Amino acid sequence: MSTFILNEEEIRQAISTAEAIDAIEAAFAALAHGKVNLPRVINFVLPSVHSPEASQGESHVKGAHIAGALHFVIKVANSFPANQDLGIPVNSGLMLAFDAITGVLDAILLDNGYLTDLRTGAAGAVAARYLAPLTIDQAAFIGAGSQARFQFRAIASVRHIPSVSVWSRNPANADHFAREVIDDRGCDAQVAGTIEEAVRSSNLIITTTPSRQPLISADWLQPGTTLIAVGSDTPDKQELDPKLLVRADLVIADRLSQCAEFGEIHHALTADLLTLDDITGELGEIVVGRIPGRVTEDQIIVCDLTGVGVQDAAIASLVLEKARLSGLGWRYDNRKRGVHKE
Repeated sequence: MSTFILNEEEIRQAISTAEAIDAIEAAFAALAHGKVNLPRVINFVLPSVHSPEASQGESHVKGAHIAGALHFVIKVANSFPANQDLGIPVNSGLMLAFDAITGVLDAILLDNGYLTDLRTGAAGAVAARYLAPLTIDQAAFIGAGSQARFQFRAIASVRHIPSVSVWSRNPANADHFAREVIDDRGCDAQVAGTIEEAVRSSNLIITTTPSRQPLISADWLQPGTTLIAVGSDTPDKQELDPKLLVRADLVIADRLSQCAEFGEIHHALTADLLTLDDITGELGEIVVGRIPGRVTEDQIIVCDLTGVGVQDAAIASLVLEKARLSGLGWRYDNRKRGVHKE
């Protein structure tokens, strides 16, 4: 018996953004058709070693099996922001692919969180494909970290973005992001002085912050705006005023049962501003045509992306298929305790 191993560099070589978007769209479709075995998410919030009331970092354990797939996948993704002060990566993690028939560990994807970032960006692109205005005047990015970059590159591959406004708590990060956007796509980009400034002038908004309090007010959005909220992946995180979801014409969840436990929908429910019946539906239902996405140009739409295990199963399966076809990766022989090239 042996285990297939891929490192981050090989994983990056194996898959493109366009391929990731197609795989994630298919994953949401499978979810809508009831073809996914999807356990609940495990979230760890680790207290700070210096102050038990503060967070040192967090770890998310997700997994799924898509009907007919060769593997079921377990993913661990960690985020420890203080690592940047130590000169080591903020994000880390891996994916484990087990044979769906025997349960034997078939592959280890040492992605260091890369595939989580990629599949999250791809989900934003799927949401934009079905929910964003046909003509985007300007896209606002609230947060200028690595996920904002993944969101921009993925969404820009499915929608033309002529102009970008970016806000970050760290102005230097916002400036760096704006310059990257100009270099990457050649579109106009500027740093906003305030979140309100960025939001009011944009009809596509993407939030990617770890905020624990609302950043965007309900009355800032103009008609025809789509807001894709990415940052709230634990119950205490929040980027939107819950009244914003009340104002929206459509409220879309990536997975409704999950968004009810954490995410922007969770906060609107706990504030008694919405009920589950008020939620329009799930992204996968729009992908398969069960419910409509954007139907008029003046709709305000909110899409709550909390990150679903089926995304991890789909992207891991695609990476394994592409890597093996390309001759990437290594095998660890469990009996001989040796590593050899695939």
